[in-house]
Amino acid sequence: MTELLLLGCSDRKTKAPEPTPALWRYDGPIYQDFRAHLRNHRWPQSLDVAVLSAEFGLIGVLTEIQDYDRRMTRDRANELAPALTKQIETWSAHYSSINLCLGKDYLAALPTEQLPHKARFKVFEGPIGIKRQKLGNYLRDFDSGEHRAPTKTPVGRLSYFLPDWDDLVDPDFDFATDTYSALKQFRDERHCARIMRPFKVADGILVSLAQKRDSKGPLKYVGGLDARTMRPFDLRAHYGLDPTQALFGDCGAFSYVNEKAPPFSADYVVSQYDLYNFDFGASIDHIPLPEIVVDGRRVALSERERRNRVALTTSNAEEFIRTAKRRQARFIPVGVVQGLSAKEMASNARLYAEMGYKRIALGGLVPLPDDIVREVVTTTMTSLRELRNPPEVHLFGIFRPKLQALFKEQNVCSFDSATYFRKAWLRSEQNYLAPGGNWYAAIRVPMTADGRTRNQLLSNGGDIEKLKGLESAALTALHEYGQYKTTLKATLEAVITYDKKLARSSEDISLMKDRYQKTLADRPWEHCGCPVCQSTGIDVLIFRGSNRNKRRGIHNTWHLYNIIRGK
Repeated sequence: MTELLLLGCSDRKTKAPEPTPALWRYDGPIYQDFRAHLRNHRWPQSLDVAVLSAEFGLIGVLTEIQDYDRRMTRDRANELAPALTKQIETWSAHYSSINLCLGKDYLAALPTEQLPHKARFKVFEGPIGIKRQKLGNYLRDFDSGEHRAPTKTPVGRLSYFLPDWDDLVDPDFDFATDTYSALKQFRDERHCARIMRPFKVADGILVSLAQKRDSKGPLKYVGGLDARTMRPFDLRAHYGLDPTQALFGDCGAFSYVNEKAPPFSADYVVSQYDLYNFDFGASIDHIPLPEIVVDGRRVALSERERRNRVALTTSNAEEFIRTAKRRQARFIPVGVVQGLSAKEMASNARLYAEMGYKRIALGGLVPLPDDIVREVVTTTMTSLRELRNPPEVHLFGIFRPKLQALFKEQNVCSFDSATYFRKAWLRSEQNYLAPGGNWYAAIRVPMTADGRTRNQLLSNGGDIEKLKGLESAALTALHEYGQYKTTLKATLEAVITYDKKLARSSEDISLMKDRYQKTLADRPWEHCGCPVCQSTGIDVLIFRGSNRNKRRGIHNTWHLYNIIRGK
């Protein structure tokens, strides 16, 4: 069973400006010892850790909190005690052992003597030196093992990272009835990469700390006593990574590009990369776009403002690598380079090498045309080759088919892109990549139950019950066609009859009909050996809801990965 360790808060705190996990906010001896243990050992998988805070009461040790000035006194302990009783009662029945590393004022707030499972409570008694010794022995007794060394990218070819934004599917989704396996709170949803096992779809996953400010993703913000605040979320297991695949963390600069400054400090970012066992961690950049959006309006940035962003990115990179070294971080720091010209990018890249970076990333490339990307990459790589030990170079956010040969020729190390994944639903004609390299259009059968789709269908005429009938007929025809129970002509007629209810011109309908006919005639899903196509069949070619669309996207990604590897 799982054990619980309960720590008292600390008067000594770090001064990071943003909300910071309690494990790093508190800086007393107990917290320093715990962090020192984590530098060399993995987090014990059967250990949850919570904090009794004078300010917040009971919180998970990874709950992000602001700095504050409040001490635990007997009066404050008595004030907190009633609210703590219910939680302590729940814990006493749930955990096999509850270990209290607390001072006497903190212990006064806990009603341990009145609980039916009081024998499960163990107190680390004695002065602070003895408590530290007992804590160290307690953590070492878990024998959780040493940290694995960071996974390195393959030598001799471009490495590919798939960016993630909570791309989950229900592995037991019933395509025949269009139903989920269970209610959302009970579903075992899994990341797309996991359902492709044993096939690999990338050399690693890129995870953005911007998820911390969003409501999606495995790193999305949670607080209080949520399970993910009591122990780190296992990202490697979440993505189904094997030992040869890497976790790459970045700050998600496009998520705050319209803000005056990045929302993260170096201390915060380093702590997050270390906590979640990233192999690579990117510094904090600020993209110098020509214009941004403020209050819904496009606002041009002056050259001075853009140069300030470049300067801030560079100073952040310097502070980031210094902080990573001071904290003895286990991940490989990646310095993100920004610049207003190819020459400036190259100059800054050399500066990062002087800072000590063994790996850098060129940022701000996404909106640039191919000719500018070519100039930036060529100028930067040529300049770096003049160094005795040039850093490896990653390209953020781009896959440019026409430039892949150049990237290889210039010895670019890696890149990340979700292009082929998103094509599954963002294009009308290139949704499914077949093994031979041909693209096919997915067959659109929108859900009448979806509010936006329903309004669109109704605005084009017809009553909802009739529309539901046409929708059902199209799905039935497609499934029967997949099982060789009906003809291509009958299937296409059912699909187009429903498709005509969409807001399309007659020319669009004719074009889509030709594309659908090719998809159905060629039956590309039957010629692919990936787990998605083998288990999903014709449904992988139906443009309808995330469970089909994201499966198609991860199928595309696998083929992209094979192209990159020359397979």
